[in-house]
Amino acid sequence: MKNSYHQSVMVGQVVDQLHVKKGSSYIDATLGTGGHTLEIANKGGMVLGIDADLEMITVAKKRMKGLKNIKLVQGNFVTIDKIAKENDFPEVDGVLFDLGVSNIHLKNLERGFSFENPEADLDMRLDPNTQGVKASDLLNVLREDQIEDLFAVTLEPGAAKWITGRVLHSRAAKPISKVSDLLEICEGLKTGKTGLREGTLPFLALRIAVNSELDNLREVLPKAFDLLKPEGRIVVISFHSKEDEIVKEFFKEKNLRLQARLITFSPVRASITEVSVNRRARSAKMRVIEKS
Repeated sequence: MKNSYHQSVMVGQVVDQLHVKKGSSYIDATLGTGGHTLEIANKGGMVLGIDADLEMITVAKKRMKGLKNIKLVQGNFVTIDKIAKENDFPEVDGVLFDLGVSNIHLKNLERGFSFENPEADLDMRLDPNTQGVKASDLLNVLREDQIEDLFAVTLEPGAAKWITGRVLHSRAAKPISKVSDLLEICEGLKTGKTGLREGTLPFLALRIAVNSELDNLREVLPKAFDLLKPEGRIVVISFHSKEDEIVKEFFKEKNLRLQARLITFSPVRASITEVSVNRRARSAKMRVIEKS
């Protein structure tokens, strides 16, 4: 079963930075398959785990069968305040965000998160039951300036403009619907990033847009902060610069207002050892703040 679980990053650092204590309460706002939650629970913490994807909840429940100090809930972390209240976590000692998607999503051949199945629908929704708009819908209906803004999240302006032109040309001929359609659009894209496939950054930008990831992050951080007890901590692991920028600015503002103190003044990176066994960890950046 081990290989069916997403390999969580920086688990040891997360537990250390959350100061996990027996009987204290924590929210893992991005449960995934439960790697961080399992470690917190094994240290005696009470954990509320949240994930938008029912598949992740199902896997995590099997992994943590028998543990009494966890509660796993399907939901979007943007409503963390409501979910916490409904599940008797009105105040907590720590909140964790491990952003991005799991390797289970990337290996899923039907939902269009990766390049592995060119014939998969270009979907990318984390929760198809509550999200109506697929990735293909965005590419087919957005205006030129909106598409350019979408891709500018991960691409330089010139590259975003170039791929926008390709999208408009492609959809004029036929609707964009499959992973293969986007891969064809990306052919010849110059990103200036060595070692990356042409489609990596456009796929990332599209996934971020479909799931409103940056907007949700901006909205949830104040809510998570309000849930903290004094000396409670927020730990955020991000995987690209736009996420990290949002977290950095929020933490900086709380520090300047003397509402919190920065525990990390610059992002903490995964160890060389961890990166050697988990490639996803190479781009991980962890920031921590403590409520005053």
